[in-house]
Amino acid sequence: MIVRQLTTSKEDLEKVVDLLVKHFVPEHQMGPLSAINVNVEKGLQWVMFNVGHMTFGVEDDGKLVGSLGLHRTSPWYSDSEYLADGWFYVLPEYRKTGVGKMLIDAAKNYATEAKLPLIIGVFTSEDADTKAQVMQKLGLTMVGGLFAAGV
Repeated sequence: MIVRQLTTSKEDLEKVVDLLVKHFVPEHQMGPLSAINVNVEKGLQWVMFNVGHMTFGVEDDGKLVGSLGLHRTSPWYSDSEYLADGWFYVLPEYRKTGVGKMLIDAAKNYATEAKLPLIIGVFTSEDADTKAQVMQKLGLTMVGGLFAAGV
């Protein structure tokens, strides 16, 4: 398996959209915020926005098995930028194989080179505690949390 920067080429964009629409969408159920309520046009714009900044993918024999999209942003109260994830997804059959670590390591290296903090969220109602623990094992520090009503 290899990790590489994805580009805005037709092939890479198709791989990311396929991964997210066919796999991420059906897996994430959060009531009105469920990915099943996908707005394809908005989703494509989001993919383009992130791939245009920095997106990593892990491929196994040419098949995209995980991806992490990043973009620059800043808090509402400051002009100081940081890198935020647009998505972080690994196919279920590739979890616990090192794919997530490969993606996080690539993102951390990129953030270090860019001299920017890196913020990656766990935005799910499914096994969020375990996923947060995995992020901590990968060297990320918990700096808060998301809490929801009505989802």
